Amino acid sequence: MNFKSILLAAAVGLSTLGVVPEAKAAECVTQPTFRICFEQVSRNGLYNTWDLSLNNRYTTEFMRVTCYGKSVDDWSSRGGANQQEAQYLANYFCSL
Repeated sequence: MNFKSILLAAAVGLSTLGVVPEAKAAECVTQPTFRICFEQVSRNGLYNTWDLSLNNRYTTEFMRVTCYGKSVDDWSSRGGANQQEAQYLANYFCSL
């Protein structure tokens, strides 16, 4: 399974929650091939900022994603994902 497939599986795992919760405590989704955790760190109107971490057999990625409604406003990352993979994860996360 390639990295993009892992990211898609992680995003689908998030979507099984129905919507991204508005909780302050970190929430995690664990599947056999990955673990993704997310925590809302701030909210201002339609702007929501989240810390995300993704761990799978290929890499570990840490991101801070700011969503404006269901669109990405900004993101930063560190870890093994390339820019395209991180952008994909940020886009999908905000679309939930």
